[in-house]
Amino acid sequence: MKFRDLGIDMGLAKKMESLGFDEPFEVQRKVIPQAIRGVELAVRAKTGSGKTLAFGIPLAQVIEKKGRIQAIVLVPTRELAMQVNRVMKKISPAHVALIYGGVKYDRQFQELKRADIVVGTPGRILDHIQRGTLKSNPEVFVLDEADRMLDMGFLPDVKKIMHACPPKTVWLFSATLSGNITGLIEGRNFKVIEVGEEMPTEIEHLYFETERKISSLRGVLNGRKSLIFCSTKRMTQRLADILRVPALHGNMTQGARERNMRKFREGERYLIATDVAARGIDIPDVELIVNFDLPRDSSTYIHRSGRTGRAGKTGKIINMIRREDHETFRKIIKELRLNVERV
Repeated sequence: MKFRDLGIDMGLAKKMESLGFDEPFEVQRKVIPQAIRGVELAVRAKTGSGKTLAFGIPLAQVIEKKGRIQAIVLVPTRELAMQVNRVMKKISPAHVALIYGGVKYDRQFQELKRADIVVGTPGRILDHIQRGTLKSNPEVFVLDEADRMLDMGFLPDVKKIMHACPPKTVWLFSATLSGNITGLIEGRNFKVIEVGEEMPTEIEHLYFETERKISSLRGVLNGRKSLIFCSTKRMTQRLADILRVPALHGNMTQGARERNMRKFREGERYLIATDVAARGIDIPDVELIVNFDLPRDSSTYIHRSGRTGRAGKTGKIINMIRREDHETFRKIIKELRLNVERV
């Protein structure tokens, strides 16, 4: 199946092919035909499944360049907002305004005046609504990674935004579809779409026991393009300083985060990150995920896993386990039914 078989305009289909997107992924095959017909959707799809194009392509087809806000895409982090913005600018002639905190308002004021599509994070979007610089009854409202927005405490802001900018159509994407998630679009007649398995089969899961993590880590990396996860901002920065590699965590300025993401995207082999900061990283050639600190639960393990094995490629996850981690690790393995090899 090709993108042209999904009911999109031939010009858009040719653009997808020219960008090197040949065959659509499962989430794109299931979502795009429904979305371009205006169906309201609640989609369970993991990170790395191709969901950005699943809503990006329908937006590129239905949103015209009119100089007024017709669509709002709400995401949990700045990094994910920048990723969605990059995708939309490649495939859509509409003007996209990128709105997130940590940067000056002046440029955002100007962008919003001519925006057709707004991509942004809840805090800054709500700020602009309250200032009166963002007013819209959008044709489409996209909630991306809704589960992460709930985890980060954004639910009240999301509800305020949807109340202030009541949409005609809602597309919700989330790794899980719990009651709290679907409550975001309570009272709306949405179609539920479930995509694939929770854990991709292309990923190899390994673990080893060590009480000397930092010295062990050097031997683990071995030159492979790797994303290393830590549970705290302090350890993330400490490890980055020791290895002399880029870091990504919430205590960094937005400019520093963007510079380090660019380094990783353009050739740096290693990036040390916290879970929240790493949300939205879209680097297709990450070969290895290292859980320097074990994730707190199975949901976080899935999120970290989604950074590798993308676009049909294989990936590897290495878990560094201390004695006190065994109970949590066994619980994660059991819940996700993982086949994990000890090395």
